[in-house]
Amino acid sequence: MRLAQFISTAGYCSRRQASRLIDDNQVLVNGETAGHLTFVSASDNIVVEGNLLTAPSHFQYYIYHKPVGIDCNLQTDDPDSLIHVLQQLSVERLYPVGRLDKDSCGLLLLTNDGALTNQLLSPEFKQPKCYQVTVTPSFYNRQQGNSTLTADFITQMNQPITIKGKQTQPCDITLIDDLSFEISLIQGL
Repeated sequence: MRLAQFISTAGYCSRRQASRLIDDNQVLVNGETAGHLTFVSASDNIVVEGNLLTAPSHFQYYIYHKPVGIDCNLQTDDPDSLIHVLQQLSVERLYPVGRLDKDSCGLLLLTNDGALTNQLLSPEFKQPKCYQVTVTPSFYNRQQGNSTLTADFITQMNQPITIKGKQTQPCDITLIDDLSFEISLIQGL
């Protein structure tokens, strides 16, 4: 398999980050600086930033209900980091597929399967990400008698917007009730 894929499968980092490490000459294969076109197998000696990598002997998959207050980063110096939850599971090299903001809750897939992670997260595969959102009407809206979501709201939310100079693709929105909707996105912007 390609080197970046192996690094990701080994759980060291994402494919994108692996490509950056390869660009920065931080990856050795059998003692030689490796390039993007290097193909490797489990029998090769692969060292990334001084760390010897081994491919996982089996893949692990967990579904985790992330509560509000847990940050999906994997920073050991952050007391609210998901890394501390993973350490309690006593498993090595699990990472979240995607992320949820610290102030939201929901299901996360945790795995060491880099190929699956790439299939689910890479924009080239256009996998939808679905979220259920409950809103609280602002004081102004309550004062104006606008305390529910409307068809006009759904229409406006479906419109593309520009973020960091890129126009988003339209999303699918389904009204659940007066204050909740489901949104399905295929972009990570």
